[in-house]
Amino acid sequence: MTKATLLAVLAITMAACTPTPSSEAPSIPAADAPAATPEGATASPPDPPTTPAPSAAAATPPGPEPNPDRQHRWHPTNPGGGGAFSAVALHGELIVVATDLAGIAASRDGGVTWTTRGSFAGITDTHAAAVAIDPDDPSVVYVGTDGGLYRSEDAAATFTRLAPTGFVSAVAARGPSLWVGLTSAYDQADATLLHSRDRGATWTEIPLPDGRYVVKIDVDASDRALVLTGGGRFVQSPAEVYVVEGTQAQRLDLENVTDAIFDRHNPDTLWATTDGGDQAGRLWRSDEGAFVPITDHGGVIWAPADRPGTIRLLDPRRQFPWDDEQGTWESTDAGATWARVGSVEDWGSGWSKVHWAFTDGFGGPVPSLGFDPTDGERAALVNAQFAYLTVDGGRNFEPAFTDEVAPDRWRSRGIDNVVVADIAIGADPEVVYAGYWDLGCFVSVDGGDSWTNCNTTEYSGDWEGSGGFTGTIVADPERPGTVWAAHAPDWASDAVMLRSEDHAASWTDTSGIPPGPDLLGLAIDPSSPTERRTLAVTAGGDVYVSTDDGETWTLDFACGGCRITAFGPNGTLYAGGEAGLWQRGPDGWAEVEGDFGGAVGGPPWEYDWRGVSSVAVDGGGTVWVTVLGEEGGIYRGDGHGFELVRPGRFYRDVAVDPDDPNTVYLASSSALEQGGYDPESRGLEVTTDGGRTWRQTNDGLAWPFVTNIAVHPEIVVIGSPGTGVAVPVTP
Repeated sequence: MTKATLLAVLAITMAACTPTPSSEAPSIPAADAPAATPEGATASPPDPPTTPAPSAAAATPPGPEPNPDRQHRWHPTNPGGGGAFSAVALHGELIVVATDLAGIAASRDGGVTWTTRGSFAGITDTHAAAVAIDPDDPSVVYVGTDGGLYRSEDAAATFTRLAPTGFVSAVAARGPSLWVGLTSAYDQADATLLHSRDRGATWTEIPLPDGRYVVKIDVDASDRALVLTGGGRFVQSPAEVYVVEGTQAQRLDLENVTDAIFDRHNPDTLWATTDGGDQAGRLWRSDEGAFVPITDHGGVIWAPADRPGTIRLLDPRRQFPWDDEQGTWESTDAGATWARVGSVEDWGSGWSKVHWAFTDGFGGPVPSLGFDPTDGERAALVNAQFAYLTVDGGRNFEPAFTDEVAPDRWRSRGIDNVVVADIAIGADPEVVYAGYWDLGCFVSVDGGDSWTNCNTTEYSGDWEGSGGFTGTIVADPERPGTVWAAHAPDWASDAVMLRSEDHAASWTDTSGIPPGPDLLGLAIDPSSPTERRTLAVTAGGDVYVSTDDGETWTLDFACGGCRITAFGPNGTLYAGGEAGLWQRGPDGWAEVEGDFGGAVGGPPWEYDWRGVSSVAVDGGGTVWVTVLGEEGGIYRGDGHGFELVRPGRFYRDVAVDPDDPNTVYLASSSALEQGGYDPESRGLEVTTDGGRTWRQTNDGLAWPFVTNIAVHPEIVVIGSPGTGVAVPVTP
């Protein structure tokens, strides 16, 4: 959908709604308070009716309301992937992946297409750590999160919250029997094992020794459980395995356990692997007695139920071409003989060329792999960035996150878990630039339909040109192909400012900005000479300006706490951050009076940061300012005096329509590089009457999270934590 169509739809729906003024501020839950599961949640968010802009003393009640006249959707568009993917489960065509930011991603067609599920589907905790599909009824799906347990009865379309609350690190289900590994928090090794025989209505607690963290639970037909403990992403504990019958957990005599399962054909036989450190691991078998060694291969155990005698081993920690243990190892005679049947050198990695593409995720090797109980040839591998599938018993793994639709042009299948740092649209509305936290720099020359990597090998560190951190990017509004961007290996590393004149196909260095992180807030003066642009950026909290098309930069303002810049129509320059709002005039820089700053220093992703997160100036000189943090909101003024138009803690970006100053887009998100759902997070809001009334427009997003807005006369593009870049489309 073009911007004009979007605005037409908004005008119709806003006119159809009668605003009701609010005179009292509602009680807003704290950012870390658990939120109740929405009743009647749907897979896509309904847009609420128009709400009037409150006075400075009033607040708009949070949460969307049903609206029958939805006529547009946001369509996520990315190269695919992003991190991190925490765990995976599959059953036939249904695949469910847990993410650390976006809730879950679900596919009902075997990984061809994916949909992200979040608060609009009933999951109100962004960090999912465990998933399970009931083998007796695959329409029943369980998701363990940092806030508790959720169940779906419609194949991961919608979810309801179950007791208990806490961090669910592992979950297993078989019919009415449900098993959960629970800790008090994501970084605590104080696990309790819970068992329910009635799908979670009631629970029995089974104690484990102190200092344990549950990695995996395997359940047999008689409702016994094998419980694997070990290390997680944020915690370490002994790598042990326990057999649980009734309410007793008995530790088995193995050390440094990597994985353990019941034999799929003889439940009295147990299989386990142990970690050999720098050496190869080992596979063990126990037949009603002590474990005996079978082979000097380790990793995750794949024992297909429909292939008696077949056992496969994969160790995602060792998937490097030079490692002797890489690939898939298989025995078809119950472990007597072994052969490597798949090599990482033959697997397809998509757009990424990093040597660690097939390694395990942050939660370790076991949650990184999932096996289809209905087809012994199908399995999935997920990790810190990517998702892969095999349909031939591990001989080949292929990307499930992206498709190459043209040479070096990639299109996501819909499984994205990314953080967008910045978006830019240049002279050509079909050319969109995106800066990501992990994926780095990508460019689309077809309006977001496909993406090309524009990272540099020199400045991406261990990403080897296939990722990095692009914290800010801006494109020339009149010269097609001219773009400036910050490149760094990650958010904490030194960044450099680069310049391109060929749509980011190649880059040249600039000079004058000292090495350091936090290179943020690029802006271009549209009134400056076309061939010799004036630009501004912040580096380490200070403002640097270039007057020679971005080739050289000089310190213009030692602000110490500025993170963004913006130009007005006549070259007026604004800067802001935790140091408040500043304006450069004939006599130099002066602070603008108002409650814009905060006490927490550093970039805007620091905890409890408060300050100016964005500034936008329309052609008539009206200035819009967003303040992120407690008692923040959107302000409107003339550069000198400002009024609070709309209060809110999570406003991160604002953009004015270049053709209509009364149309303003406002981005709100309680999540950024880390998760955290809060009902006050409003996603994208739009006004077409200069701020008198506002409408949320989040249909097609998984969460009410929007952090970035780029507006061109012909298109609007947004960025959302988790689902990434999105463009509007008609249904």
